[in-house]
Formats: sequence, C-alpha cells, structure tokens
Amino acid sequence: MTTGPVDVELSDDPRAAVRERIVRGARVELTRRGLAVRVEDVAAAAGVSRRTVFRYFETRDSLVAAALEDSMRSYGDRVPRPEPDVELDEWLRTALVAIHHMNAQHGRVYFELASGADLDGPLGDIARRRRAARAELVHRFTATAWRLTGADDDPPRWLVDTVAVLLSAFATEALVPDFGRTPDEVGTSMAIALAHAVRGAADEQRAADATAGS
Repeated sequence: MTTGPVDVELSDDPRAAVRERIVRGARVELTRRGLAVRVEDVAAAAGVSRRTVFRYFETRDSLVAAALEDSMRSYGDRVPRPEPDVELDEWLRTALVAIHHMNAQHGRVYFELASGADLDGPLGDIARRRRAARAELVHRFTATAWRLTGADDDPPRWLVDTVAVLLSAFATEALVPDFGRTPDEVGTSMAIALAHAVRGAADEQRAADATAGS
C-alpha cells in the first residue's frame, strides 16, 4: 500500500491529467507563498513526488511560469462581457466584483511580478506577458465602459489611467486588509467611482463637441 507521493505515473493517470494536477497545485501554492514557492510545496499540493514534478517541468521557474500563465488565462476569461442592452452601472458592478475577488485570491503573486524588474528567464518572460495582458484588459475594459455611455471617439487618457487603478490588485490590497472590506464591497465601491468617472468624461466630450460645432 502506498502511503506517500508516487515516483511513477499510474497507467490510468494520463500525462495531461498529471501535468494539470501539478499546475493546479502550483497555483494554490503561489496564492499562499508567492514567488518564493518551492517545488516541494507544489509536489505536496499536487499529491505527487518532487521527481514527478521534474518529469514535466525542467526547472522550478518553468513550473511557476506555466502556473502563472494558466492563472492569467483564467483571469481574463472570468471578466464578464456585457450582455446586450445592459446598463453601465450593472455591468461595472458585476465585472469589478469578479475582478476584486480574483485580485484577493491572486494579488500577492501579481504584486511580486509587477515589482520584479530584475526577473529573467521564464519568470521574466511571464512578467512581460502579464504586463501586456493587463494593458490589453484595461484598454478593452475602458472601451467597453465608454461605449455603454453612448460616447463616440476615443476615451481620454486619464480615464484609461483611472480604470487601471480601480481594477488593480493595489486597490484590493488598499481596502481589504487596512479597512476590513470584502472583495464584494471593494468591487461595489470601485464600480460606483468608475461609473461617475466614465459618465463625467463622456459629458465633457459631448460639451466639447457641442462647443466646437456651434
């Protein structure tokens, strides 16, 4: 009877399933330990041996990068797109609550990636991809909110910056531990603030257009 992690793959456990279990274990441990996670931690979380982990990933950093890539992909997939005819306030609240729940779960490791200017190898690559993915999310989110106001042209740069801050894990961390807010409360507050910002920017644009056309 086996009492510890196994060093061989079981015949009824395909390679893809084992790899997925290891990546899932890495995501759990990254949430708990950040980038300081050890292969031993991941192996224990996945229920396999350290040797088995290295059958699938050449280095600790390649394992961490794979887990972070999987995390970023699920993050983007879970940001809700607006349903047809949805009101701006309703969509913002739904989207921002979802985002701040994800930030509360994964924010620590994203903080470390954002501040890891000296990262190289697989972690440097994933840090750059995280930055690009975040910029794409912020611009897409801003464009969607802008469109829901009925505004034309492009949103102002300051609005893009505002969206970046209100969606960030920094906003989550500023309110959850220090002020005792829940992710739902953070998302709701950020949605109210962003609704005012978006509508204010749209009103400014309409006023400028009216002045230019008079």
